[in-house]
Order: sequence, then C-alpha cells, then structure tokens
Amino acid sequence: MKKKQWLSCLAALCVCLTGCNGGDSTHTHDFSQKLAETQYLKTAATCASAAEYYYTCECGEVGDTTFFSGETLPHDYTAKVEDAKYIKAEKTCESVAEYFYSCVNCGDVGEATFTVEGFGDHVFDQEIPAVDYWKADATFTNPAEYYTSCACGLKGVNTFFYGEPLREYTEEEKVPYTPTSLTMTLYDTETSVYGFTYNTQSKPLKPVIQVSMDANFTNYNEYEASVTMATSYVEDGGSFTYYIAKAEVPLEVGKTQYYRAYDKHVNVASEIGEITPKDTKSTAFSFAHVSDSQDSSSAFGEVLKNLTGKMDFLVHTGDVVENSKWEAEWKAMLNSNFEYLANLPFMAISGNHETTYNNYGVDETFKHFNNNIPTQASTRTGYFYSFVYGNTKFIMLNTNDLTGNKLKDEQYNWLVNELENNDCTWTVVGMHNPMYSVGKYGMEESRNGICLALREQLQGIFAQYGVDIVLQGHDHVISRTYPIDANGQAQTETWTTVEGVSYSVDPNGVIYVMNGPAGAQTRDPYGEDTSLYYYSGTSKARSWAEFAIDGNKMVVTVKYYDGRRVQIYHEWGIEKSA
Repeated sequence: MKKKQWLSCLAALCVCLTGCNGGDSTHTHDFSQKLAETQYLKTAATCASAAEYYYTCECGEVGDTTFFSGETLPHDYTAKVEDAKYIKAEKTCESVAEYFYSCVNCGDVGEATFTVEGFGDHVFDQEIPAVDYWKADATFTNPAEYYTSCACGLKGVNTFFYGEPLREYTEEEKVPYTPTSLTMTLYDTETSVYGFTYNTQSKPLKPVIQVSMDANFTNYNEYEASVTMATSYVEDGGSFTYYIAKAEVPLEVGKTQYYRAYDKHVNVASEIGEITPKDTKSTAFSFAHVSDSQDSSSAFGEVLKNLTGKMDFLVHTGDVVENSKWEAEWKAMLNSNFEYLANLPFMAISGNHETTYNNYGVDETFKHFNNNIPTQASTRTGYFYSFVYGNTKFIMLNTNDLTGNKLKDEQYNWLVNELENNDCTWTVVGMHNPMYSVGKYGMEESRNGICLALREQLQGIFAQYGVDIVLQGHDHVISRTYPIDANGQAQTETWTTVEGVSYSVDPNGVIYVMNGPAGAQTRDPYGEDTSLYYYSGTSKARSWAEFAIDGNKMVVTVKYYDGRRVQIYHEWGIEKSA
C-alpha cells in the first residue's frame, strides 16, 4: 500500500476511535500543519528546487496541497553524459567529440568539457576547383574535372566538373579575359619567390603564371593563380566588376626567364616579361625610391626608363595614381610602363590617394600588388609589411591607418617587434606621411598634425633601434635632415670623402629624406628650419633617388629628368665603421 494511502487509513481509524483532537469522530480536517518529515515527503530536493512536502492535519491526515522546505542542492558538474544536449563539438576526421560536463543532481549543463576518444569519418563533400584536386583539364566536350575533398583537405575518389568546356574564342571574346595591370613583387627574398598580380574584366577560367627559359614558351612551368572579385568606378559615377588574380612563383637566381599571365581555357595571355633574378642575399645591391607618381603615367615612365637595368627593385612610398577608385588610371599607369616594370620588382605602400583623397578606393594596394604581408585587421586603407634584401631590412608602414594621428596599436606593436628582432646592417623605413618635411604637411600648422603626432610616437624608437633612413612621400619636395636623435634634436655629422662621394660616418641619429615626385606635381617648400635640414628645396617633375649599398657603405643619389637628360640634385653617403 502506498504511503499516502496507508497514512490516510491510519488517520481515519484514529478518528473513528477517538475523533479529531480526541473529540467527536465527526469533524472537518484542518490541513495547515507543515511538518518537513520524511513520511510527508513528496519530492526530494534538487539543484533547482527545495524538498516538497504535503500539508497535514493535527490528527495526522495527509492533505493534497504541498509546501517547500529546506535548501536546494549544490550543482555537482561531474557527470559525463554523451548526449546531444551536452555536445560542444561533433567529432570530425581531425578532432574528437567534445561534451560539456553536466550536473549529477539536475542535469544542468556546465562550462567545463571532456572529450571522447575516436575521430569521425572523412566526408568528401567539398568541391574546390584548385590545383591540388585537379584530375583533368577541360576538353571540347567537358569542363575541367576535379576530385572532391574532405574539409580536412584529404582528396577523395569521386570527381566533379567545374567551369566550361573548351571552345574556340573569337578575338573579340578574348578581350575581357585578357590579363592587364601585371605587377611583380619580392614576395619572399629568402626563397626567391616573386609575387604576381594582374586583373581581368571577366572572371578567369583557368588563370596561371607561366615561366619559361625561352621567349617562345616552348617549355614552361606554370603556377595557378587565386582569383577574387573587385569593384571599380568610372569618372561619370558608374561602377563595374573586375577580377584580381594572384600567384607566388619561384624564379631561378641568375638565369634569364620569361613570364606571362595566361588563361589556359580561353588561350589568351598578357605581355611577356623578362627578368634575370638577382641574388637577394648579396650585400651589394641597389634600389630606387619613388613617390607620388599620381596623374602622370608618362612622367613616371620617364623615371622608370632611366632606371632600367640599373636597379634591383623599386620602393614606392604611395600615391601611385591620382584617383585610385578608377581602375582605368591603374591600367594606364601599369600597362603603359610594363616594359620598364617587367624586370623591376615593385614594393609599394599606400598613400592618401589610395585611401582618403578625392576619388579614393578600397584595398587598392592589395588589389594591385602581391606582398607577403603579416596578419592585420584590415587592408582597406593599405597594409604594413617588411622584407629583407641582402644586409638590409625594409619596414613598410601604412600611415593611413591611424588613431589620434598615430599608428594604431596593432601596427605599432608589430613595428617594435620588427625593430627588436632585426640583426641587419642597415634598416630602412618607408612611409607616405612624412615625419620631417619642409612641405606644407610638415610645416604648416593647420596641416602638420599627422607629422607631429608620428614624430612623438616614432622618432624615439627609430633612434633607439638604429633606423638609418626613413623614406617619405606626400609633400613632393626635396629634403634631407641631419641625423635626428630620440628627442628630435639634430646631431653634428662627421664627414669623409671617398672617390668623390662625401660619407657621413656613423651618424648619431636617423636621417629622414624626401626625394620629390616621380610624377609631374611639383611643390615649393612651405618653410624651413635650417637647424634640422642638411638640404631642402623646390622639387622637379620626374624625381627619384637611387640607393647603392655595398657592405657597410651606402650612396644616395637624388635625381630628376629634365626632358633631355638626367640631372643630379644631391649625392651623399653613409659609412658605418662597424
């Protein structure tokens, strides 16, 4: 007999014998007694609720209503229950299943987890048309065929088709697939890998970079390019979609090689580039510094023409084109000068025309150059990166990504780490916004806020870690500071002359230079503090600087092209005694 039934019978018997409270056997029960005793328990305590008991009459009769008494139990998250309720991560081919511990008393889900041995099966449901999964090229009857893959990357046995079957394209149909704006960068100097970027109007169907030892491409190696979609604008306010293709290609040092961007499906190629890669570990090399080519592809072309065959690579400190959101300007700048850029790796950073000036674009440097950049929050306004060539470390900053006119913490912390972990003989920093300039952005009070803030933030660490040269842009003027110490004070230089070149011996500070515009927009100095500047002056169109490094010596020659011949502004050097 159940407890409640047994108690009811016992109470009834008692009433029949003696009556409620010892009185008459006929009475009304008063179920108001709250006795938290085991015999009246309805439900034991849990983590969510106290114990529940039945009310009783004084005669012992058990009522129907209940009350709660006592405390809830503490959660005990030690139960290991392999149930869907507690799953945190399903098992995969690369990981075991993970569950949350649960409460022994109430089943509540805890925060700690436990794992269950055993991986899941491979699921070959990924359809990725990449070279790693290629089975067969497209034919005139079938598109290209690829193997399916697992999320872990393992190749399966089933296949899928992607793209279109081959067909003969007319010359008119080939136009939107034709690669344009082809550029080349020093992607990884340690392994002689070069980065290539090019654009197409229509999405490439089988994009590759082909490299051959002969200009006819009788035999060649090819490297698949990754493709992303981009948006450009036109002068009348319209817009259109185009595509960016990038590839990383190893080239052989010291051997002349020919390369081209190619769509194997459409059978259409870019112009052919020729390069004899240099030994990027040599401590004797040369590079050119240019800036602010902007709205004159012809002026920039005359600069590049005079560099052909002389420089190992190019450093551009921003404002490559005037209106960066108009892809037509990038095409004009890059296509018209491809014959000069074909053998000149192009190491660029973004200027304000790439991000904040009238008709600026988004991700423009990323769209047109393939650099090996570190992880960073965004590349919309440009990006920062570094590379080593020979005995020199180049640190390329993005002065568009600022907070309070200073580099954001992400870039600043990366910069400090790059400087701390640098054992190169020379350190060169590239930046668009200047820290020391006699132009309006360096001297005019209403416009030099960024300049002054960057000085406050960076001149100390530049001096502390022994930066030698800071290459600057934006102001279109010509200047060179004395060595500047951590407190912004100019330091006296000791000079020696070797073979007609005056060398500053072991300068005690950082030298900041402006080398004029590689385009046509010249400017006069806004003002000058003669205590800081070794020289300064009005710029000429088609200006640049050539840097020749040979071990512990550096020679800097600042030049311009006057339309007939190359003229020299200034020439000087640095010599390190140790």
